[in-house]
Amino acid sequence: MTAEQGQPVPDATGEVAVVMTPIPRAGFVAALCGLHKVRGQVLETSGGPIVVLDDASETAAVQSVRALSGFLKGAPFLLALARDGQVQMQEWRGGALTSRPAPGIALADSPGVVTTLLSGTQTIDQVAQTHQDKVRSTSMSRFAAYRALLKETKELKKEGRA
Repeated sequence: MTAEQGQPVPDATGEVAVVMTPIPRAGFVAALCGLHKVRGQVLETSGGPIVVLDDASETAAVQSVRALSGFLKGAPFLLALARDGQVQMQEWRGGALTSRPAPGIALADSPGVVTTLLSGTQTIDQVAQTHQDKVRSTSMSRFAAYRALLKETKELKKEGRA
């Protein structure tokens, strides 16, 4: 079955890993991922940017969220791991796992695209086809990532959010 028919279209492994961030700018998240060599796609959503990780294995996902949450010490990062129709949630702060909230509660206010991705109804590539202006790659050199972080930090300060 296809996504157009409303049926799940899981990736080759049946796994999806999504990091939900407290950061308001997708460019900042993409640069932060680039700096820490976290590979994936950043999707700008109504609830803030999310990162759909290229490697959805639990080991790689945990390593990625540890690096990202370690950069912003007090801010909560949520890691959603979808495997064989089951979703597990982890909350990370300062590079450490702080809790394992119930998926229903943790995802209650998340944008619909998050559950669409976690359920396998659509892949990030399918979402990107219809929302090209909302998706950013994390693939960049560390130098480019550092420059982008500086630029994004300036923009955040202008907006009064940093």
